Amino acid sequence: MTDLSAYVDFAREAGDLLEIDREVNPYLEAASIIRATDGGPAVLFKNVKGHPGRSIVANVFGNRKRTARMFGVEPDYLPRFLADAALRPIPSVETRTARCQENVLTDVDIFQAIPVGQQTHDDAGYVITGGIALAKDPDTGAFNGSYHRMRVLSKNSTCLTIQAGRHLLEIARKYKQKGLAHVPITVNVGASPAVLLATSGSTQQTLTPMGYDELAFAGALQGEAVGVVPSKTQDGAWSIADAELVLEGYIDTSQLVSEEDSGLDGVKGMMPEAGGYMGRAWKVWTFTVTAITHRTGYHYWYPLAINAETTDLMGLPAEASIYDACRRISPRVFDTCQVLQGMRGCLGAVIRINRKSYRDEGLQNNLAFGALSAHSDLGWVVAVDKDIDIGNADDVLWAMISRGSLTDRMMISPFAKVSGMLAEGSAAGLGHKIYIDATAPFSDRDRYVRGVFESVDLNDWVSADQAERVRAQQSDYIKSLLSRGF
Repeated sequence: MTDLSAYVDFAREAGDLLEIDREVNPYLEAASIIRATDGGPAVLFKNVKGHPGRSIVANVFGNRKRTARMFGVEPDYLPRFLADAALRPIPSVETRTARCQENVLTDVDIFQAIPVGQQTHDDAGYVITGGIALAKDPDTGAFNGSYHRMRVLSKNSTCLTIQAGRHLLEIARKYKQKGLAHVPITVNVGASPAVLLATSGSTQQTLTPMGYDELAFAGALQGEAVGVVPSKTQDGAWSIADAELVLEGYIDTSQLVSEEDSGLDGVKGMMPEAGGYMGRAWKVWTFTVTAITHRTGYHYWYPLAINAETTDLMGLPAEASIYDACRRISPRVFDTCQVLQGMRGCLGAVIRINRKSYRDEGLQNNLAFGALSAHSDLGWVVAVDKDIDIGNADDVLWAMISRGSLTDRMMISPFAKVSGMLAEGSAAGLGHKIYIDATAPFSDRDRYVRGVFESVDLNDWVSADQAERVRAQQSDYIKSLLSRGF
């Protein structure tokens, strides 16, 4: 799948696409439906008010099992797949023609050309949420792709909110050092699943450091080089050839503008953010749009920051960095890792270990230190044993309660870099990191053996309807336990 249209076909064939024919309004209505279908099938709005011939797509990454199926791997080992791909990048290639440039609009009117939405009444305004800002490092030539919320200010300008530590910020600083206030970029909306995933890493993470080419990462994920094409109106800017929609333009680093109309900085709400709360509105740089190019009948990808789609996209690159760091420390003991939904993308992670002798005791702590260092935003790490369902929050919580100890199996670090979305995370990104060892001591492992029941097929004992009624009433936690014989 090298474009979003191919993904739509994939989801449709798998019976995992919710197609809505009724007209939907991008103002409040579309976001409310996308929110209501969070974690469910992908959603395709085929009739968008004010935008005939165009559609809105959401929930592409709203389900971890579906994401794993896209790439042909087991859900628990998505981090390994990503980490391996990051270490064997396939560089992008220039193409002569591109689907993203089938239509070129230089008389720019964002509201007329794009079904941009507003999510809630309390939002600051209309926001583009799924745009990949693609910039080329002026020194190395490497592509940097990243997501940034973009509140629309006028028919040809938006805000571009770049958090501290983002690589795009460092590229902009390089331009400023050269005496250039304008940074040429493109904002690409809707691309292949591999591109959407590869560009979703948040701040500093060890697997994709400053200078790493995210498009080459995407090429490795999809097994095929990503095509790029020079933009039509900005020298030095490139578009993703198979993108659905592209905004060409430049970041103006010479002035700041507030994301919301009062002009205040960090006081008013902006929109529901990945941390689960209303994000604050800040004074940020502007993005001036010089052209809009798009496919004929394009799909507009509309991820909500609050939804599982965004937190999964944030979490998977974090998991890959943690996986790579931990397997270097102890490939014998480390098994895998996962960011749970409640950890909101990159605020925490669970690492799973498999000690094989008494000499492995303590390695879980070394692995936790590696995990906490692998991603700057990470604030919490929990270590669990191999018998824990790492993707089930109830099972992880059970391990914390039944195997953890606040006296000698927990660590609170000195001040370090963390996400500002954490409870004590400051605007400068400072806070404490916390580690909980929820593994059973190896010397006492016999005390922590779980009973294993005989496998049984309920259909042999009750009718199919009765068996289905039982399963419908069982929680995900119970289903997880039963699937492992516990």
